[in-house]
Amino acid sequence: MVRIDLEALTEMARRIYRAVHPLLGSGNSGRIVGRGFGGDNTRLIDRVAEETVIKYIRDKNISCIFIGEENGILKFDDKAENYLVVDAIDGTTNAIRGLKFSSASLAAASSDSLKDIELAVVISLSDGNIYAAEKGKGAWLNGKRIKTSNVSDLSESIVSIDISSTPERLEWIIPIMKAAKRIRSLGSTSLEICHVASGIMDAHIDLRGKIRTLDFAAAMLILKESGGIFGFLDRDEHDEEIPLTRLKRFSIIAAATEELYSQIISRIYDAVPR
Repeated sequence: MVRIDLEALTEMARRIYRAVHPLLGSGNSGRIVGRGFGGDNTRLIDRVAEETVIKYIRDKNISCIFIGEENGILKFDDKAENYLVVDAIDGTTNAIRGLKFSSASLAAASSDSLKDIELAVVISLSDGNIYAAEKGKGAWLNGKRIKTSNVSDLSESIVSIDISSTPERLEWIIPIMKAAKRIRSLGSTSLEICHVASGIMDAHIDLRGKIRTLDFAAAMLILKESGGIFGFLDRDEHDEEIPLTRLKRFSIIAAATEELYSQIISRIYDAVPR
């Protein structure tokens, strides 16, 4: 059996891009074809993307424990020790509607733990740009090393947020909206975190309490390897305590610098009812 490496993750991402690019914005792409691992509706474009990865694993005889949004946990090889975490379409609504901001993310880990993510790839499905990282070795965009911005003050920052479907938490984010230089809401968590990693934006905040490990595992490593800070808001947990195979949901903050991260946390905690 073949082990997963960065080249294999990149090829999986490129195959997803080729498979779904013609479906972006098409009427048929949003057709419901089943239910996924977490109980959400599976759309045609989601199924096509994830099945593309599964086919690659089988064709290349890759040994892994697969964790996907649609198919759940699949074991390829009884002796498999590596984990492959896949969010084959991040930003499904954008992809279906033809909004050019969606992505696919893939991460490989040596154990069933978020702390053991070692390889990561995120591909933009609108233009094919590839973000990648290897633990301890750095992060890259299309092969060129990236790093976060050096913005350390919220008043100078461009921040993306996701507060959709949770209006009750809007008051938590209002202090950030007032303090930040600019606010964006783009609809693909992994790609937004990668934009922080590459210095395009300075922070990304998702306060919904709905984001899962497979949504952010790859982008988290890319951010950390580019010098950024990643943390959880409403859980007293660290990444080493979080299993990949258990469906848990979080609120997250990704920031370019420690100073910016601290300012965001402070403002949110001041706004949270006690």
